[in-house]
Amino acid sequence: MERDVRIEFLSAMAGALSRFGLDADAIERGLTRAAAALGLLAEFYVTPTSIMASFGAPGRQRVVLLRTREATIDLQSLSLVSSVLDGVIAGRLTADEANAELNLITRAPLRFPWFMTVVASGVGAAAFDLLLSGRWVEAPVAALVGLAVGVMIVLGRRFARLDRLTELLAGLLAAILALALGHVVPEIRPANVALASVLLLLPGLAITLGVAEVAARHLTAGTARLAGAMMTLLNLSIGSFLGFKLVAEFDLMPATSPPPEAAAPAMLVAAAALSSLALLIATNSRPGDVWLVVVSVVIALVGARFGAWLLGATFGVALASLAVGLWSNAFARLSRRPAALASLPGLAVLVPGSLGQRGVSAALMGATAGIELLVAALVIAAGLVVGLLVADATLPPSGGRERRGPRGGTRRE
Repeated sequence: MERDVRIEFLSAMAGALSRFGLDADAIERGLTRAAAALGLLAEFYVTPTSIMASFGAPGRQRVVLLRTREATIDLQSLSLVSSVLDGVIAGRLTADEANAELNLITRAPLRFPWFMTVVASGVGAAAFDLLLSGRWVEAPVAALVGLAVGVMIVLGRRFARLDRLTELLAGLLAAILALALGHVVPEIRPANVALASVLLLLPGLAITLGVAEVAARHLTAGTARLAGAMMTLLNLSIGSFLGFKLVAEFDLMPATSPPPEAAAPAMLVAAAALSSLALLIATNSRPGDVWLVVVSVVIALVGARFGAWLLGATFGVALASLAVGLWSNAFARLSRRPAALASLPGLAVLVPGSLGQRGVSAALMGATAGIELLVAALVIAAGLVVGLLVADATLPPSGGRERRGPRGGTRRE
């Protein structure tokens, strides 16, 4: 079969966009426009695990099937890949040039080494715990457990046999360590510590992306992504449940701790600083973009707090996501860079993954509230999507011609 570098580029670009976490609608629109710019008649069908593409006129089509792996957040690579795609659409890059640049981007190592992932897990756990517990004494304990979970995440990435067990083992490890430290520091709540320590594994963004795809009538992609997110929640919750059950069977449960307190303003400031550092590393952002991360996190936290006071915790998140969407779109307009660089860090502190995990854990223990919490997680995800859609309609990221998917990138209309 004759080699066509245009098809090679579009196939590689499809894999890259899926790898860095764009929703199905954004990928299909971007690839269709790029194919038209390259003089190809093409159609694309995108799901979280595979992409099918057909090139040519009906009856004489060339079909390409790509298996894709689970999406990861890599804002630096996403920005570079989006620039290549825009260059092809605008006619600034040929297929050969774009393919060469894309190969360099996808083969480049992550900016931060493996031990920084461990650090991000510990720092993020401390920040998340401050929001959950409202206690200074609990944050260092959560950081210690988060570091242990970070090591588990790194080991899962290094060894294929551990990869599929990462969530289960992380949930188990977090629960056992949190309960053990509950004997050393009686003032903590082990459930909060265990939950905060698995922050990097919570699939809240996947839930949000899945709801957005269902709303865009990409039913196959949306339901598949939601099913994958629910399996992650299930594995985390089963691991946590086994850890708590194991400790209880040996009668080693720590004393009951006082209920959590509302986070004070000083704690919100500390949580914003710590979560910004953790997200800078976890999203593989450029150090020069740290101010973007900080501003996004602050807008998300303040918006969520105000939205909860105004509309309640469940629906107030829509107001917070609207604020994040408007900020990220304004940034995209002024800088001509992807809106995802500003939106993803903010969305990361609004995602419903923690609420979803609580729901699954409660359901495993036979509590009827578990199902209600799972439904609430989907409602919060829908609120996030609604906020972003309203932001795109109010202040499009580029003169009304582009719309950003919930996890970044742009789609032109």
